[in-house]
Amino acid sequence: MRKLLMAIATFCVGIATSAQTGKVLENEVVKSKILNMDRKYSVYLPPDFDQSQRSYPVLYLLHGSGDDHTGWVQFGEVLQIADKAIREGTATPMVIVMPDANTGKRGYNNDIEGKWLYEDFF
Repeated sequence: MRKLLMAIATFCVGIATSAQTGKVLENEVVKSKILNMDRKYSVYLPPDFDQSQRSYPVLYLLHGSGDDHTGWVQFGEVLQIADKAIREGTATPMVIVMPDANTGKRGYNNDIEGKWLYEDFF
């Protein structure tokens, strides 16, 4: 009987844990009219995103020089960190967008001549 109860408890914990997992969509593409090019991005969606009708705050998580939109997914472990923060109540459920600024211009700023408008892209 004790083994059965332990198995049921383990099963229930597994279900509860898996139900509280967000997801990351990697290598998504958006056509930018401002930049006149396609831009890649990754996005974290909170655990209840697909079932909820609510609106979510959006956090733009920017990578450093030499990296791209996959850096926070592969090395920063955005999925694990965001899921844990939401589960523990230290963060509200949110959408996290990780854009790729790895272009010939490199960076998130508009250029001084107004020909490269990456800030406006946001």
